[in-house]
Amino acid sequence: MPRGAVIAEELEKLAKETEFAAGYQRVLTPHIARESLYLKSGHLPYYAESMFPPMEIFEHEEYRAELPDLKKRLESSEEALFTELFGGKERYRAALDDGETPQQMLEEYVRSRSPDEAEQIVTQIKELGLTHLIRQGLQRPDRYYLRAMNCPHHHKLFGSIPRSYRDLPLRLAEYGTCYRYEKSGELFGLMRGRLLHMNDAHLYMTPEQFEDEFNAVNEMYLNYFKLFGIEKYLMRFSTHDPSKLGQKFVDEPELWKQTEDMTRRVLKNSGIEYVEVPNEAAFYGPKIDVQVWSVIGREFTLATNQVDFAQPRNFDLRYKDRDNTDKIPICIHRAPLGTHERFIGFLIEHYAGNFPLWLAPEQVRILTIGDDAKLLDYARSVLSELRAHQVRAEIDESTDKINGKIQRAEQMKVHTMFVIGKRDMEANAVSVRVHGKGNLGAKPRGEAIAALLESIKDRRAS
Repeated sequence: MPRGAVIAEELEKLAKETEFAAGYQRVLTPHIARESLYLKSGHLPYYAESMFPPMEIFEHEEYRAELPDLKKRLESSEEALFTELFGGKERYRAALDDGETPQQMLEEYVRSRSPDEAEQIVTQIKELGLTHLIRQGLQRPDRYYLRAMNCPHHHKLFGSIPRSYRDLPLRLAEYGTCYRYEKSGELFGLMRGRLLHMNDAHLYMTPEQFEDEFNAVNEMYLNYFKLFGIEKYLMRFSTHDPSKLGQKFVDEPELWKQTEDMTRRVLKNSGIEYVEVPNEAAFYGPKIDVQVWSVIGREFTLATNQVDFAQPRNFDLRYKDRDNTDKIPICIHRAPLGTHERFIGFLIEHYAGNFPLWLAPEQVRILTIGDDAKLLDYARSVLSELRAHQVRAEIDESTDKINGKIQRAEQMKVHTMFVIGKRDMEANAVSVRVHGKGNLGAKPRGEAIAALLESIKDRRAS
């Protein structure tokens, strides 16, 4: 919906500005990928239940379409092939008489065989010179998945060119669209859906850079919490269960110990409050889930920060170190603002719909006292000036009394109202009213607009 889209765009703008200042590079990656990519990353099979079923796409060249009047044009070698496959001419000719084409018969036959047997049949057909029988149905389809996560795509970007230790840390960011097949009983409005717009990034670094990068990510979290007035939060440090290696978690016991010890040490050194929770790590490494509480005391899992030792190895990601040897980078997956959907759901409750000016879907509504033509022209000129500065402003041109207009704007929780009467017009002024604060009095038009723009630019809390 439009109002939700406004908030999503403001959050994305905030993230882009913050990440640009922190040295991130923005990327765009596809929404679908071949099965092989997710097999390499390990998401298949570990994450398969949360992914949408695959699409099967035939990418081989289509051969000649079905031949007309096939019965008359069958070659002897073609008849011999089908006799061999089906164990006799009778079944083959009966199928032809029933209107079934050789291509259809082959498709049905091949589908009932193993991939190796199917490949042998296709080879045999080609050797006999019967390539006109090969249709898409005889080829093994390529399987594509809607992406449920962005990380494999970013790993491909890292590995696309040779890297040096001088290139690190490399920080790739994307507001990536992900699709997850949540079970119907688990769906919960904005908080848990099947479409996610994720404030995602992947940081690639040397072991020596890990502590600084990890702390920088945590500092980004804290700055966001301050901006949104989130005063109560907790880091949940999720570790693996050794008894589930190779099932729920990648079977690398030494690397699990190494990365968990490293993450634990950084958390302790930073002084951030955290709790340790076993058996809740990501399948590829330990993670930190950020728990926050809204102003009414409800707990939310808002964001995540994950350490990955497995996928860089799976993708054979390497960089040349100072001694000219190949090294595997450490990867941090981080999403400080989580997803648009979940974070907006949290903010709606946190602010009770009373969004700060910079985030409000409707920042200003102009309310005229009366419908005099000159008054409306003045109000429209104020509207044009506001919108020229990218302020989300509207005008109520209804013939309702001013009290009704104010009441309607208050009910919609419009942040700021410019009430304009005849005296305001004559003084080139507006009377400012703020939701929840009431009437702030008349102010010169330029001064009122300048104050608005400054508040929006600074992303002030009120």
